[in-house]
Amino acid sequence: MSPLVLVAIALMTYLSRAAAVVLLPRPSPRFETILSSLATATLLGDGGALVGIPTLAAAAGALLLSPTRSLLLCLIGGATGYAAGVLLG
Repeated sequence: MSPLVLVAIALMTYLSRAAAVVLLPRPSPRFETILSSLATATLLGDGGALVGIPTLAAAAGALLLSPTRSLLLCLIGGATGYAAGVLLG
């Protein structure tokens, strides 16, 4: 795969996601509740116990940056939180 094709695919992916964030309306409160429930369920491991410290720290880092509505910043926050969780845990 040529570098030009790779850049074109990456650009199309980023622009389509950015357009969805900007152009689509905010989800209904009921749908937001469902999404929150799914997100919470990912923090539970076997038997309903909480997952490890690095995963919780990653979720907290992404959650702190979620008001920015930037996928990139949320990913950076999650990665930073995970790294901090590994170092502290």
